[in-house]
Amino acid sequence: MATEGALAEELTCAVCLHIYQDPVILPCQHSFCLECINNVWAGSTLSVDASCPQCRRKFSPRPSLEKNFTLGNIVEKYNLSQSAEAESAPVMCEYCFENPSPAVKTCLKCETSFCSLHLKPHLTKKAYNDHTLIKPTADLTKRQCTDHKKMLEFYCEEDGKCVCISCTVTGMHKSHTLLSLDQAEAKIKDKLKKKVKNLDRVQEDCSTELQGLKTSEDEIKTISNELKGKLSKKFSEWRKRLKEDEEYALKLIDEEECRVLSEIRSNSETLTNKMEQIKIIHAELQDQPQMDSLSLIQDSEQLLSRFVQFEDTLAPQDTYPDQSMGFWEMEVGTQRGFGPNS
Repeated sequence: MATEGALAEELTCAVCLHIYQDPVILPCQHSFCLECINNVWAGSTLSVDASCPQCRRKFSPRPSLEKNFTLGNIVEKYNLSQSAEAESAPVMCEYCFENPSPAVKTCLKCETSFCSLHLKPHLTKKAYNDHTLIKPTADLTKRQCTDHKKMLEFYCEEDGKCVCISCTVTGMHKSHTLLSLDQAEAKIKDKLKKKVKNLDRVQEDCSTELQGLKTSEDEIKTISNELKGKLSKKFSEWRKRLKEDEEYALKLIDEEECRVLSEIRSNSETLTNKMEQIKIIHAELQDQPQMDSLSLIQDSEQLLSRFVQFEDTLAPQDTYPDQSMGFWEMEVGTQRGFGPNS
């Protein structure tokens, strides 16, 4: 507890004597609430110069107020820890001295928490009709004015903050438009209601647009799948046709190969026979010098007759063309789209 008290003392503003709110740091390294230092300097007779309320160091010209982020983070964590402790610990009735009982209500005017027994006068006597009862609260400082230490009872529309009665009479809010807390609550609720309606409309628009995007996404997926299916089918047909054309072309090549090879073999056989005849004629011619005149004359007639027969077989129509021409022409035709599906 002593440690918490020391920490709270270190986190207390020297001007308002409360925990820092929006702490700012001066060049002398002293920190103050932003509103506190502005109020102090606003009341200064010097519009240019300023001084530190704690060490009295003077600054000329008036320095800019830099936010103390480190101190602000420490204050935020401290406030969170205090709030957690306050929520976990029950608020006790301040009139139960011997046997403390948990409070059921806190009176803002009395600034006191009551149990159900000690709360009865507030519920039965007319003198307490103007007292405002709230749920049990241990720390009422958040409901008090930091300048006058009085309960916040009004709402300043110009500054958008709650103020006490003294702020409306002698403070800086005396000429501002003031509302009761109930009026401010109703007005703020109405404003929030309108904002919520706007948010609902935006949410509805977003939901409609989101649904439209989802529909578009589904349509794109459907179209894409249909295109893929059609393309796959088309390529399957093309592959089938190419395979058929390939088989047909290979078949034609095989047939043309067989035909050409058959002609080549036939021509080769014919030429071989003729070469054999030529060898026979050459052999007979070599035997002629050894014959007598009568035998040579008689044999030459038969030999010349054979020469005539052999020369007749060498007629122009019996020449042998290049048998491969038809084969290559057929191959070129295939490369140019020749086939059963062309």
